[in-house]
Amino acid sequence: MVVLQVSEVIAAYREVTIFPNPTSASISINDNEKTILLESKWSQRDLDRKEKISFLRSHIINSATGEVLGQFGPQEIKHELWNKTSPSGKLRAVVRQYKDKNNEDKQYLEIFDSTKKLKTIDIHSLEKHGKILENNGQFGSFEWSPSEKYLLYIAEKKKPKISSFLSSKYCKEGNCVDEENKIGDEFEYSETWGEQLTECVQPILCIFDVPTNEVNVLNNLPSDDSFGQAIWSPDEAGIIVCAWKNVPYKLGLKFCCQRRSMLYFLDIQKQSYEILSEVGRAVRFPCFSPDMTKLVYFDVPDGGAHNQCARLLKIDWKTKQKQVVVEQVSYAPESEFPGIYMYDLARNIWFDDSIHLALATSWRSTSAVILINTDTCEVKRITLNATNKKDFGSFGLLGVQKNFLLLVHSALNQPFQLIIGKVSCPNNLETIEWIYPDGPIQILDWLTFSIIQHKPSCDSKHSKYESLDYESILCMPKVDSNILPPLIVFTHGGPNSVFDTSFNMITSFFCKCGYAVLMVNYRGSIGFGQDSILSLTGNIGVQDVQDVKGALLEISNKNLIDDKSIFKFGGSHGGFLTIHMIGQCPDTFRAAATRNPVVNLASLVSTSDIPDWVFAQCGLAFNYSSVADDQILPRLWLRSPLAYINQIKTPVLLLIGLDDKRVPPSQGNELYKALKARGVNVKYLTYPGNNHSLSEVETETDCMINTIKWFNTHLLCNSRQ
Repeated sequence: MVVLQVSEVIAAYREVTIFPNPTSASISINDNEKTILLESKWSQRDLDRKEKISFLRSHIINSATGEVLGQFGPQEIKHELWNKTSPSGKLRAVVRQYKDKNNEDKQYLEIFDSTKKLKTIDIHSLEKHGKILENNGQFGSFEWSPSEKYLLYIAEKKKPKISSFLSSKYCKEGNCVDEENKIGDEFEYSETWGEQLTECVQPILCIFDVPTNEVNVLNNLPSDDSFGQAIWSPDEAGIIVCAWKNVPYKLGLKFCCQRRSMLYFLDIQKQSYEILSEVGRAVRFPCFSPDMTKLVYFDVPDGGAHNQCARLLKIDWKTKQKQVVVEQVSYAPESEFPGIYMYDLARNIWFDDSIHLALATSWRSTSAVILINTDTCEVKRITLNATNKKDFGSFGLLGVQKNFLLLVHSALNQPFQLIIGKVSCPNNLETIEWIYPDGPIQILDWLTFSIIQHKPSCDSKHSKYESLDYESILCMPKVDSNILPPLIVFTHGGPNSVFDTSFNMITSFFCKCGYAVLMVNYRGSIGFGQDSILSLTGNIGVQDVQDVKGALLEISNKNLIDDKSIFKFGGSHGGFLTIHMIGQCPDTFRAAATRNPVVNLASLVSTSDIPDWVFAQCGLAFNYSSVADDQILPRLWLRSPLAYINQIKTPVLLLIGLDDKRVPPSQGNELYKALKARGVNVKYLTYPGNNHSLSEVETETDCMINTIKWFNTHLLCNSRQ
C-alpha cells in the first residue's frame, strides 16, 4: 500500500465531502400536465467556511419524455428554519432565525404571495412563547391550515422573567412574585429532552392567525406533556398531536423512539381532547390521507430497546375504527419484508388515491422505499428495475405528490442523486417510469462493495432466536491487484441502528486513503426483524463482539486483506465494541480510533441522558425509580469494555465531544487515564461545543484526518518490521 502524505489525506477528504445530499423536494405540474417543475433543497459541507450550507435547485422537466428542459441554481439559502407553501400554492410562509447585535437569536415569520413579501412578524415581540422549534425530526411542526388562514407550529413555552434576590426591582410588599416575574429562581435546574434537544424544555402548540397577526397558545392540554408532530384534522376542527410525558422526569429523546407518548385529538371548538393511541405504546408521525378520511401513525412498544420494529396503524376518521395495517415483523429471511424502521418521515407520503402510501425503511443492509396498500395491507418493495431484485443501492423517500415518487438514490460508490418515479398504477410497480434529472448515475472509481451474509457460530447462537443471521458490507479500495490492503473494521452505534449501502462519507474517505472497510451489521441491528433487536438485549459485549469476530474471521480467510494490518474504528456503541474488541482480541489490531465510546456502564448509568439504555441493553427492567444498586452494578461492570483494560495493548485514538449528553466526556476521560496508567499508547482529542455526533464541520474534518494519520503511523511501524 502506498501511504498518503498528510497533504494528500486532506485532498482526499476534500474530494469525498464535496458531494451534496438532497434533504427535501417538491414538484409543481402545469395545467396541461406537460411539464414538471422540480424544486429540491440540498445540504453540503463547506470546509473553507467550516459550516454546512443549504442550497436550492430547480429543474423543468417534460413529464412525457423525462427530458430536462432547463435547470437553475444552486442558489444558497440562509437562516431558514421552515419554508412551507400553502395548499393552493398561492402563499408561502418562512421562519428565519438571525443573530442580533447582542449575538442573541431573533426569529421572524414571513408571508409571501407569488410576487412579493406580504408581511414580516417579529416573533419575540409578540411575547406569546419562546423560540419556534426547528425541523429537528422530533417536535418540530409548521403546517398551513386548509383555509390558509392559520399556521400551526410548535414553540417553546414562554419563560417567566427571573430576578435575583438582590435585584433592585424586588418588591417590598412581596407582590411581584407571579408567573411573569419569579424572584430567586435564577439558578433553578431546567430539564431538557437531552442530547441534541437541549433547547427543548416544554414544547407547546401555537396557532398564528395570518390575517390578524395574532398568536393563540393552546393551553387546554395536559401541562405535564411536551407536544410535537402536530397536524390539522379535517375542516380545521381540531389538531392531531403527539405528546411525550415530562413526568416524573425527562429522558433523552433523540433516536429514542420508545419513549412514553400518546396521540391526542384536540377539538378546538369544544376545548377538549381525546386519546387516539393505545396504552403501552409509543407513537410517532401522524398523517392524514389526501381525502382526509384516514389517519395513519406508527407505534412501537413503550420501553425497551430504543429503535424497534414499528407498526403502521390506520384510523377511519368517520367511525374512529382502528386497524393495524402493517404489523411488527419478528423474523424475515433475506428476500422478505423485515418490517418498518425509521427515525424520520417525509412530509407527503400518500398517493392521490388515498389508498396507497410510500415509506422509507431499513431492509437488512440496504435502505428501501416500500409501497403499502392501506386497504389490503399489501407491502411491495420499489426498485429501479422491477426484474432486478438484487439492487444493492439504497433509496430514501423525499415525498409523494400526486402520482410522482420523489426519491434519493445512492450507493457506497454512488453519490446521492434525485430520481422521479411516475407511478401510473400503484398496484403494478413494473409500470413505473423513471426520470433522472441529473443524468446517468455517477460511479466512483475508488471503491467497490459487496454484502456478505454470516451465520453465527454454533457456540454463539442465541438459545431463543437460533435462526438469526447477520450481514456485513465489505468495501474494497482501488489498489494494485498484487497488494492486499489493510482493513478497518467499522462498527455502528445504537446498537439498534444499521449500516446500509447509502453513500457514506467516512467509508468513502477510508477507501480513498487505501484502506478496505468492513461494516458489520451484528445481530441487534435494525432491518432484520424484531427478533434480531431482542436477541441483543442482555447480551451486549458478548453477542455483538462474537458477531464482529466472526465477520472478521470470514474476511481474513478469503485472502482479500492484509491480516497483519487490521484496524478498529467506531463511535458510541460502535466505540463500545471497539474497546471490547481490542480488549478481548489484544493481538488482532494494529491501532484503534473511537468517537465518544461507551466505556464503563457502571458509571454511564448515572451520567447519561438515557440511563434506561444501560438497563435495557443489559437485560434489566427499568422504571423511573430505578437505581444502580449493589446487585446491578456488578452486572454492568461485567458487560463493560473497561473490564478488559488489563488486556489492552493496542494504540488508541480517543475523539471526545465535550458537550455530549448521551455518552458524557467522563467516559473517554476514564479510559484515557486507565490506558495511560498501564503504559498503552493513547492520544486524546477533545472538542468543545460538540455533542455526541461530532458533526460540526471543523470537528468532523479533524476527527477523520487524525484517524487516518493515526492508522498510517501504525501501518508504517508495521511495514518497517
